[in-house]
Amino acid sequence: MKTHKPFSVVFGWGIVPAFLLAAVSVTQASTIWNGPSIGFYHTQENLLADQLTSGVSLTRGASGGLYNAVTEAGAVSGISPKDTQWAIGTLANFNTLTYGPCPLEAGGHPPGYVGTTFVVHLINEDIYLQLTLTNWGGAFGVGDKTFGYTRSTPAVTPPTPTVAITNPPNGAVFAAPANVNIGASATVSSGTVTNVQFFTNNVLVGSVPTAPFTLTANNLAAGTYALKAVATAAGVSATSTVVNITVVAAPTVTLTNPANGAVFAAPANINLAADASASGGTVTNVAFFANATALGSVTAAPFTLTSGPLAAGPYALAAVATAAGISTTSAVVNVTVINPTAVNLSGANLNGGQFAFSYTADAGLTYVVQSSSNLVDWVSVATNAASGSPVPFSDSFDSTTIKFYRVSRLLNP
Repeated sequence: MKTHKPFSVVFGWGIVPAFLLAAVSVTQASTIWNGPSIGFYHTQENLLADQLTSGVSLTRGASGGLYNAVTEAGAVSGISPKDTQWAIGTLANFNTLTYGPCPLEAGGHPPGYVGTTFVVHLINEDIYLQLTLTNWGGAFGVGDKTFGYTRSTPAVTPPTPTVAITNPPNGAVFAAPANVNIGASATVSSGTVTNVQFFTNNVLVGSVPTAPFTLTANNLAAGTYALKAVATAAGVSATSTVVNITVVAAPTVTLTNPANGAVFAAPANINLAADASASGGTVTNVAFFANATALGSVTAAPFTLTSGPLAAGPYALAAVATAAGISTTSAVVNVTVINPTAVNLSGANLNGGQFAFSYTADAGLTYVVQSSSNLVDWVSVATNAASGSPVPFSDSFDSTTIKFYRVSRLLNP
């Protein structure tokens, strides 16, 4: 047998006679062929068959009724075409029709059905299609159509779109509260993606109707989130693979040493210390910086570090704490490293039982004044951070004794 070919619909004539029908159960799993209609015709010289499925192929001999060319050699009244059931009606009400044998078989009056629309049930495949008889004739001459009809085809299923989340990457970590930019790539082989919806933990965040498909999920609290995107094209939807992210509370960090405004003598090895913690987690690193230059890092508490020798100049010190991949920078502590001036004593005098003198100093550096009666044993008399220069000093003095004084600059703390 040959396959079907398109034709121009020809309407016939006649009166539709009645025929015996039986009730048929329609299930929800039935397949409905509601796709575009095609035409088929059969002639004396072209004995064609309309291959509906692998189990059903409708045809007719030079005369007689329709039969199933897959399982039958010719039409049998009241039975053919095998594996089919017929009802007068349309697909719109296919599930309320009563189905029975095909009336277009030997012994019937097929010409009277020209122009009639049927619903055909392919029993084994549980398929329903619509068929309108357009022509029925006998075995007349060359070119005469022995029968012809239009019928529906399988439903055209639009292609399924593809969609994938392109941002953020799977496993990304954000600091709470997090504003996370979510991006998706969505395409369809024919047509246009008309909507992409974004979800966090199956809660709709929002949707975007046209490319680029991006939006921001705002103020996400600490926790884990499963992100997915659902793309829709021509009513068909597809869901992306889930991307998992984590939002964590950012660590806190404070420089506890040195004090803001501290002054050091060059070259200065400064002792740095930071207090760092993370809510519900562990600080895994604290890095120390001077003027944005890394001085070193510590991976566990206590978070302390001694810088290398720093030359004279101003320094902005900061600590950066990291926990679960999230970093926080401390407030800046400003210190100054100076080239210290030499300590010189001057203006010594004795007046009213007080011995006084002054010494040169650098503001912010700490100095100690010591006394001795034998230049061997020294006792500290006064220690202070200079606020300016010169620094005055006085001490009660017994003129009957001998006392020596010296001033020293203390080492950097």
